[in-house]
Amino acid sequence: MKKSFEKARYRREDGREYKHDLGQHFLYDEALLSRLVDSTGLTEEDCVLEIGPGTGMLTQFLARKAKRVIAVETDESLIPFLKLKMEEYPNLEVVHGDIRKQNLQELCASLGENFFVIANIPYSITTAIFDMLWQSGLPIRRISVMIQKEVADKLMAAPSTESYGLTSVRCQYYSVPELEEVVPAELFTPPPKVDSAFIHLHMRNEPPVPVKDEKLLMRMLKSSFSLRRKTLTNALKGVVEPDKLRSAMEACGLKPTARGEELNVEKWIQLSNAVCDA
Repeated sequence: MKKSFEKARYRREDGREYKHDLGQHFLYDEALLSRLVDSTGLTEEDCVLEIGPGTGMLTQFLARKAKRVIAVETDESLIPFLKLKMEEYPNLEVVHGDIRKQNLQELCASLGENFFVIANIPYSITTAIFDMLWQSGLPIRRISVMIQKEVADKLMAAPSTESYGLTSVRCQYYSVPELEEVVPAELFTPPPKVDSAFIHLHMRNEPPVPVKDEKLLMRMLKSSFSLRRKTLTNALKGVVEPDKLRSAMEACGLKPTARGEELNVEKWIQLSNAVCDA
């Protein structure tokens, strides 16, 4: 019998409760965990922020590889498991709390420049975590996370595909996404209803092309994808003056019938810059 199943059975017999409201799905396959950590490119010179370490299965592989690991866990009942890991790994610091309520600048100050974020993120807060990290201004080199496969598909989606949307454009604005591995649901305890995917987001130091007004770009994106079946002319009525939009679209070589879901991130930036110049 695999060690992963033995450990899962032990936790059930020991009375350990999984909290579905926290989206707890733990991974005990040590060979898989080791392989995923290796795929991040982590070295002994690197520091890591881990979100949602659970009982510390992934944490121990990170601590063996990295110079320093800060692990933030919201479930108080899991802190004793993590404290045991701290005794074995002096380069590990455990913080009890909700990552969304932390002062990230203070929390990550000791991690220095170009640190990693590595995590098995609860499905229910995936979008909130990405929004927080993308807009944090922190010097993150790479985000390597286990997420719902459907979300991974959205992050990597190309224009004019079913999965392409606001999340796709925003992800590709801040990073270059790369799928590492699809992980079947049955490898988790308890198993979720869908498969997962381990994905790397290679963070950009700057946007793909220069942006004249980032706030305008984000307003245009939000408005367009909230009305994704409408043309840009109709979807952006409340954001850009019609004459300015028409002029900008012509300057970008876009037809009056163009929709936002047809534009890649570079084209979106070009359009918002043209609106600024119109």
